[in-house]
Amino acid sequence: MKTFTISAALALLTSLVSAAPAITQYEARQFQAQITFIGAADGVFTQSVPTDGSLFTITNPLSVSKISSQGGATCGFSGIDGSLTVLVGAQIVDVGPPQTQISGSCRAF
Repeated sequence: MKTFTISAALALLTSLVSAAPAITQYEARQFQAQITFIGAADGVFTQSVPTDGSLFTITNPLSVSKISSQGGATCGFSGIDGSLTVLVGAQIVDVGPPQTQISGSCRAF
């Protein structure tokens, strides 16, 4: 009886461990990237964005001339007049020509 109880307990424990959701290496890297949009005349706004590759909307109408990232992700942004700006890691990139940004997507390294 003692052997049966121990075997049953081990079987139950094994099934619980294998049923638990595994955290993949990709999921462990998820965070909110801090992106700063810089315009003329000291116009600036910062937006926290997901780094899961999903498309997000940017609703601030500021005409943006530079985009800055603190790093940890690769991001792409689309402007209202068709610009495409890409940042890889921590950097500041010019938007040409300056324009309102309407959407973006970021993926953690």
